[in-house]
Amino acid sequence: MRSLYYISICFFFCSSLIFGQTPVSGYVTLEDQDVWKNKVYLSKIEQNENNSVYSSITIASATIDKDGFFAFDQKLFDQEDQMYKVQLQPISLKEKKKLSDKIKTYRLFIASKKDTIFFNKSIIPFGSYTTNNKADLEWQRLKKFKSRFENLTTDFDPEQYLIETKGYVKDSLQILLVKLIGIKTLDDENLLDKDIKENPDYYFDLIQELKSSELDPATYLYLENKLTYLIQEQTNKKYHTSLWINGIAILIILALVSFIIISRKKRSSNQVPLSKQEKIVKDLIISGKSNKEIANELFVSISTVKTHITNIYGKLNISNRQELLSKK
Repeated sequence: MRSLYYISICFFFCSSLIFGQTPVSGYVTLEDQDVWKNKVYLSKIEQNENNSVYSSITIASATIDKDGFFAFDQKLFDQEDQMYKVQLQPISLKEKKKLSDKIKTYRLFIASKKDTIFFNKSIIPFGSYTTNNKADLEWQRLKKFKSRFENLTTDFDPEQYLIETKGYVKDSLQILLVKLIGIKTLDDENLLDKDIKENPDYYFDLIQELKSSELDPATYLYLENKLTYLIQEQTNKKYHTSLWINGIAILIILALVSFIIISRKKRSSNQVPLSKQEKIVKDLIISGKSNKEIANELFVSISTVKTHITNIYGKLNISNRQELLSKK
């Protein structure tokens, strides 16, 4: 019986490679056949255009034969790599409600028209499979990497998760479709926005690389929209911050100018009026008289003239004859 099983695997692998008619096939075990429909459903996974949420669209179903075997025709698959899902469905909504959420009856995988994927016999539906799709093999390595963080609770460190996952996605993943899946894991943990803000150049380059690839633009449109939105948000914040800084600077300048004007007015209003003799000395200075000439004209000593000049300078808040002449 075991030898027959291996022969069947080899047969379907060889027939797929030669004729390319059943890229996805294999076995599924139904422990309780009264609960499940006797079919395997194939869905294509698509990413909604404006966000990172995946949705599945059922594209075909394959009947499970008495040995548990099923197969899907080549024409159902795209020429380029796409995400797909195989799953079982309960016979009714009533039966679905009875089933535990822990029972996993589906499997996500990446495939194209030219690949061969075979689901091995297993107690768990779609428990293990073999594939020659390079993108799917890389995705499996990503899943293994992510499994290190799945059971963490109180020890989960978002910063460390971001650093390690970001590094793995950027450095270890080479296939763009898988890289996008890895980036979605950051989004699932609400860490993608932060990473885009810290590394916008990386994501700009990635978008350009995606646009140059053969991937469906809808696959990465959410990332492109998110990048545009976050960069615009940062630009707006910088612009508003600049407005605030400029506004504060203008207010400071206006305050300084007002302070200088008020101070000058205050000084001028507090000036002590010149005495009659000081006014005469002031006028003589303005007329171009020297200290000696002023002393001779007023019949006082030169030291008295100097005293009057010092008092004039102090009352007028000036320090020399030039300033006095400018005030005439």
